[in-house]
Amino acid sequence: MTSVRGLYCCGETASTGLHGANRLGSNSLLEGLVLGKTAGAAAGAAAARKKTPVPRKIQAPSGKRKPQEIDLDDVQSSLRSAMWRNVGIIREAQGLGRALERVRFWSGYVFHRQFDSPRGWRVQNMLTLAELITRAALEREESRGVHFRSDFPQAKDPPRHTVARAPER
Repeated sequence: MTSVRGLYCCGETASTGLHGANRLGSNSLLEGLVLGKTAGAAAGAAAARKKTPVPRKIQAPSGKRKPQEIDLDDVQSSLRSAMWRNVGIIREAQGLGRALERVRFWSGYVFHRQFDSPRGWRVQNMLTLAELITRAALEREESRGVHFRSDFPQAKDPPRHTVARAPER
C-alpha cells in the first residue's frame, strides 16, 4: 500500500529493504515477482470489499496547446544519451546538473504540445521520470549499493529514502 489510497506497489518502488542497498536487476526482478503476488492479492481483496467499484474520472487539461510539431525520436534519443552519460552508473553533481538542464529544456518543448497518440505521452512520461530520477540522484549526496556518486563515494548512516510527491490540487 502507498500513501495514495488504493494504489499498491512492489519491486523498486516498494522499497522493502529485502536486498539492502544492492538494487541489482536480478534482485529487483525476484523481489517484484514474489512481492508482486502479495501486492496483487491485497489490491484484489480491497477491490472485492467495495460494493460498487467506480472508476476514477481522469480529465486531461484542456487548453490551447500547439499541435505536435516536434521530432519525438530525436527527443527520446537525446534523453537516452544524456541519462546514460550523466545519470548512469557513475554520477557526479556537475553531470547531474547538466542532465537536469537538458531534461527541463526538452520538457519545455514537449509539455506544451497536445499529442494524439501514446507515443507523445510516452515521451512526456519519460521526461517526467528522468527529472525525478535526476533530482533524486542530486539530492542523494552519498554512494549506496549501485548508486555511486564519484563526488560522494561514502555511504551515510542511517540510510534515508527519497520521496517525490505530486503537488496538491
